[in-house]
Amino acid sequence: MSILDRDPSNDQPPPASQAAERLIRMTKNTYDQMVMAFNHGSEVFWSNRMGATPEEVAAALGSDAKEVFYLHARLGELIGLVKPEAITRVFLLLVSLQ
Repeated sequence: MSILDRDPSNDQPPPASQAAERLIRMTKNTYDQMVMAFNHGSEVFWSNRMGATPEEVAAALGSDAKEVFYLHARLGELIGLVKPEAITRVFLLLVSLQ
């Protein structure tokens, strides 16, 4: 059959392949967004462009600081398990959960 006679609608991948490709893209995009948010969060805390020191930022977080640091650390752990080189700046704060 000539390519001139083909119906392009028949060239669609099967639904399962389309769904699989969509899942791959969504997973990669989600991971990329998590890495970007983690790295940006680290920069905002350690060397933000607004001129605030890490101590000032921590003080401004107030009672939310513990949870913010805890969640940020867990996100960093997840990223580190998957692809450690994705972390551009290490953000380590020891947070007591007790």
